[in-house]
Amino acid sequence: MTFTQTFRYLLLVLCFFISIGTFGQDFKHQVIGKVVAQDLAPISAATVTLTDGARNIIATAVTDSLGAFTLRFHETDADHRITVRHLGYQEYTYAMREGHTKDLGTIQLIALKNVLSAVEVKAKPKLIEVSGGTIIYNVENSIGGKDVSALEALKRAPGVYVENESAITLNGKGGVQILIDGRQTYLSGSELTDLLKSISSNDLKSIEVINSPTAKFDASGAAGIINIKTKKNQITGLNGNITSAVAYGISPKQLQNMSVNYRVDKINVFGSYNHTLGNYNYIYGSDRTQNGKNYTSDTDDIDKRQKMSTRMGIDYFLNEKNTIGFLANGNFIFGGGITDTRTEIRTLPSTVIEETLDAVNDYYGQGTSRYNFNLNYRYEDTLGRTLQVNADYGLFDKWNKNLQSNTYRNRQGLITEDNLYRTLNDIDIDMMGVQIDYSTKLWEGVLEAGLKYSQVGSANDSRFFHVMPTIDSLDNRRSNDFNFTEKISSAYVDYKRTMNNWSFQGGLRLELANSEGLLSYREDGKDMNNVINRKFTNLFPFLSVTKPLGANQNLSLSYAKRIERPAYPDLNPFIYMLDELSFWQGNPFLNPQLTHRLTLLYSLKNATVVTFNVAYSDQFNAKVTDTLETEKIVMISRNVGTQKHWSLALTQNYSPKPWWELSFNGLLYYIQNDVSFDDYRNLNLRQVAGRVSLLQTFRLPFAMKAEIAATYNSNRLSGANIFAKAISQVDVGVQKSLLKDKASLRIAVTDIYKGNQSRSNQSFPGFQSSNYGYFESQQVRLSFSYNFSKGQSSAQRTRKSALESESGRIQ
Repeated sequence: MTFTQTFRYLLLVLCFFISIGTFGQDFKHQVIGKVVAQDLAPISAATVTLTDGARNIIATAVTDSLGAFTLRFHETDADHRITVRHLGYQEYTYAMREGHTKDLGTIQLIALKNVLSAVEVKAKPKLIEVSGGTIIYNVENSIGGKDVSALEALKRAPGVYVENESAITLNGKGGVQILIDGRQTYLSGSELTDLLKSISSNDLKSIEVINSPTAKFDASGAAGIINIKTKKNQITGLNGNITSAVAYGISPKQLQNMSVNYRVDKINVFGSYNHTLGNYNYIYGSDRTQNGKNYTSDTDDIDKRQKMSTRMGIDYFLNEKNTIGFLANGNFIFGGGITDTRTEIRTLPSTVIEETLDAVNDYYGQGTSRYNFNLNYRYEDTLGRTLQVNADYGLFDKWNKNLQSNTYRNRQGLITEDNLYRTLNDIDIDMMGVQIDYSTKLWEGVLEAGLKYSQVGSANDSRFFHVMPTIDSLDNRRSNDFNFTEKISSAYVDYKRTMNNWSFQGGLRLELANSEGLLSYREDGKDMNNVINRKFTNLFPFLSVTKPLGANQNLSLSYAKRIERPAYPDLNPFIYMLDELSFWQGNPFLNPQLTHRLTLLYSLKNATVVTFNVAYSDQFNAKVTDTLETEKIVMISRNVGTQKHWSLALTQNYSPKPWWELSFNGLLYYIQNDVSFDDYRNLNLRQVAGRVSLLQTFRLPFAMKAEIAATYNSNRLSGANIFAKAISQVDVGVQKSLLKDKASLRIAVTDIYKGNQSRSNQSFPGFQSSNYGYFESQQVRLSFSYNFSKGQSSAQRTRKSALESESGRIQ
């Protein structure tokens, strides 16, 4: 299928979904409002129903993450009633004497007393929900999504794919902004995935996929935003959860999770702890041809690091309008690791092995610590005015000690060369930020505005030694100190209004960035210093228009400009040696990647979302593998050119039977990379790819529940010039409720036939490489979970961090 045929097919499919609602008539009336709890925290997923005098349902709506809702309808008679319902709250009703357009303002629900835990279980949300342009994966209602890491849970979210345990893509495009409870993670790349591995999915409430972020969000995230929401119960008294799990893939693992919450009067205290103990095993390798030689490498990688995380927070409700809170997070990864790589070297066209290289990396010391502290103040009144202030401070420290041997043998097996190296690396990053957000009603619409300031300091110390019989000798060519400081000031304004059944939203974000990098090293016996100063000023507009097409149907078109700044370690020019034939190197001259993004979205009720995206990225930033000297390769981040990306995605919920629920996500996308390695190597690469996933849940007799998840990824273009082969995976899980629904026993098997084994190819003139990898995706897990709770439930309070973009750039 040619690109023209594919593009026409995409348009035909999109027009089909759009035409479903075009026969609907314009609504004459609408009712808007906002639903909040007694502490004025927004209540999401509340059901709002409009009925006539005969109590027939005219229209329904579900509140979004801010508690807002819109009911659209035709006038039927003079007697209407609006009913608002949410688990744990008294039902609210409002009588309208005639159908008309009305703003109900803020509706405050009163919490019920002594809500039964059994009722809470029955009222759990669906596994996949859609709210406007946001797709919500409710992790707490999943079997396979429990008792794993947050990274494994993220892989099950619609449209999300994790390439080689490090690169996270959304709808086939890289550059995803990851938030946790609205706050950035301080990490990206492999460090981000390590962080997500240290967080238990049992601490997660849901994963929100935001395809079209407004100007209120930080401009980072060319592909969109993923917000991982953690649990924070607000039930009066003491309550919590304890989960123990064991898993086995290539080696055994033990997972433990504990969470507790205590609320009395105006104070709510919560916290959690989890750990994952055990080794993780990876197998990967490559077969490359370079300058007339062939290099075949196979690596056994044992990650012996143990992962722990903890969280503690407190909210104090000063009165009905004012709330203050404090939140602290800590994530820790520690332990050793070892990689054993064997490389066979041949001179083509001969197939005879003329030399081998055995390289062992012994990470005899490794440690990563991440701390984040957040102080939050929130004001909200009944007139729709809100003020939120966040002050954040973050610390990140990573160090490792590695002893690497490189042993060459000839075809007779005799050692011809034996080298031993030691590397000592340390990264310290301090982050601080302040953010102010204000919202108010204005001219029958909503105006939002905010200011933000952040400052980041990164200190990198790298030491490379030749290990000698008596003493280690420092190699000044590969050792340096790199200090990086960045200050970003930003301001945004966003306005939304509905007129004549059309909703308009427009916003503008201004960002001023000032950075300074100082590289210190020795060359020819002299101390050298290189200073790299940069200043960027960027405007990021956002425009959106939404039109209802029929009952619970909407069509929206939006445009946004986004940015993808380099990860901080990518700016460090230090060379890391994987072995004597393979290197990783930073690039201090990286520029931010800018993306223009157009989104057309159709939604139907709380079941269907169709999204069509077009994105153009300039100064496209990708990690590329390039040749170095005659027989070596280097992996380096570069601005290699431009990328064009088209995608068509469908998310559909369906219940064939009351006991059977399905959630389907389909994605078809096209990528065109126009990249250049240098003046002689220009590549124009194109690829049509697809991804489908199907999640099925079954309610079985004897208080049991089953789940089947299947995913297929076609051949695809990844990074700058990597063509990856198709992969697939099927997971199954069964859960049994015990002790009157206070406990549960779960067993799950992931990747039951080992279909998730990556294979890829990349090439340019004079270089070809084939790669493979397997990351222990096949596992069997058994877990037991016990819940204890007492009292009445309340809504979860949300925060937004002042460091929500900078923290995602630590790699």
